Amino acid sequence: MTYQPERELNLTYDPQRGWFHFVLYSETPTLWGSALNATQQLRKPSQYTEEWIGRLQDTGPTPLHMALVSNDDAPRLWHPCVFDDPDSPSAIAGDGCLCLTTLYDPLTWMPVVKQHYRTVSGNIDEWTYWTFSPLSLPEGQVLERLIIDQDAGVMWLRNDRGELHFLPEKTGAGYSVGYGGGGPGKFAEMIEKIVASDGHDVTPDTSQVTANRHLNDWTSSPVSDRTRELSLAQLRTLRTTGTAPA
Repeated sequence: MTYQPERELNLTYDPQRGWFHFVLYSETPTLWGSALNATQQLRKPSQYTEEWIGRLQDTGPTPLHMALVSNDDAPRLWHPCVFDDPDSPSAIAGDGCLCLTTLYDPLTWMPVVKQHYRTVSGNIDEWTYWTFSPLSLPEGQVLERLIIDQDAGVMWLRNDRGELHFLPEKTGAGYSVGYGGGGPGKFAEMIEKIVASDGHDVTPDTSQVTANRHLNDWTSSPVSDRTRELSLAQLRTLRTTGTAPA
């Protein structure tokens, strides 16, 4: 089936009836694809997380949101924030909060769960965002810039429409930089794939890719360990020379 949020499949929670197990196949036409991949967590602020959060829209809970939380936490998707209802089941002493809010990304239709952690008296008041990584760019779109966001600990891309998206990521194979390890190695392989396809292929399966030694050396070096944006031309130069020109 093709899933259209708030139209074709509506989910309600009844604590007296328990849970049903289900399988959902979601295919968003002309957008990101059908399967769910690696989970992304955003807790630390950055200019890029603020841009992404700024475009999110509110929505009611769906099965895709339930996939982002545990069964024990799922009922809280229906509980209001303490700011909206001091007597909410997720409120603590009318001031603290452990609520979950559901949103979606209007560019990808990916579900987003926003977790509120507020202690009584509000000396700690934090928001954490959970969502899924995409599997590819939409058909016909091209990566124009690769973004290392060390402030938030996230890798992004900006496509030829100027839109910001998470760099597609395979479950259990995240990206990182600045040390010798699997994360920098996977990132080097993704850069190799991006350069070889002129920015068209950013699918996360790099099992058949061997990164150029310059890329492996750079992603595992401390010089890569800072927030920066790299154009396709800079990525090509990096692959050839081992340096990323300004």
